[in-house]
Amino acid sequence: MALKYFKEKKVASFFFSTVDHACVVLLKDDLEALGHHVFFFEVNREGLFDTQELITKINHQQHLGHESFINFTYINNETGIVWPLSLALKIKEETNAFLHVDAVQLVGKISNWNHLSPVLDAYTFSGHKFGALKGVGFSFVKNDLKFSPLLVGGNQQLGLRPGTENVIGIYSLKLALEDIKEHFSATELLEAKNEIESKLINLIGTKGEVVGFHSPERNLNTIFLVLHGQKAEILSAKFDLQKVDLSTGSACSSGIIKENRILMSMGYSFDDSRSSLRFSFSPLMKKSEAQKYFEKIESVFKGILH
Repeated sequence: MALKYFKEKKVASFFFSTVDHACVVLLKDDLEALGHHVFFFEVNREGLFDTQELITKINHQQHLGHESFINFTYINNETGIVWPLSLALKIKEETNAFLHVDAVQLVGKISNWNHLSPVLDAYTFSGHKFGALKGVGFSFVKNDLKFSPLLVGGNQQLGLRPGTENVIGIYSLKLALEDIKEHFSATELLEAKNEIESKLINLIGTKGEVVGFHSPERNLNTIFLVLHGQKAEILSAKFDLQKVDLSTGSACSSGIIKENRILMSMGYSFDDSRSSLRFSFSPLMKKSEAQKYFEKIESVFKGILH
């Protein structure tokens, strides 16, 4: 879209949140090199933003004659906090700006994951997030959407990109979506997550907290913890010994644990941002599995929290 605006000699204003995925946030320099403007809207401790304030800023840029593009992260990939589509629809209605929905974390993560609104301009999904092969994804876009491809030289996919299509990867999308549709139970997954989370909260007491616990809407499979005073890399190693996969929520480079950008954007301290653990459960997890998961988590936490 930025390249299309550039070729048309138009200036565009791109609106991203401070908790968007890095693949969006890091576009800033390239977008500005094309002559566009990039604005970041902030979130509070619960991962929520001021909708009306954002609408005002978008309308101001449009009054200046700028095209406007908003990236709307439906479900945050680290916190599991959900921004309902009703907010996106309100922004679209009051600004008529181009609104792209980051739906990468959507499939099998909330009860109505397969209900989308045709009013919004585009949705993007990534296959490996719901069981398809890595390296393949898809987008829904309006039929009349025009943009300039970044890769040229072929007419594949209606001229949107050159190169042989990954047929096996595409077929894996179909199989994974059918599997989720057939076996996913929002009620079962929520009950399993709630059982684990409630026991975790009792276990850690005042020595930690669940990120976004008081947010109005969260997904069904993510528990993101901050454990005050603990080192994420040490905890991660202990869980590895228990054969429990998780994410520390922090980036590692040459053995140095860096701060977590998402947590710091939500108002957490530098130290807390390096003391986080994220559990992401399968969309097909059953309530009967919850106790087994918790026992493994408990066996690690008991040795460090008491």
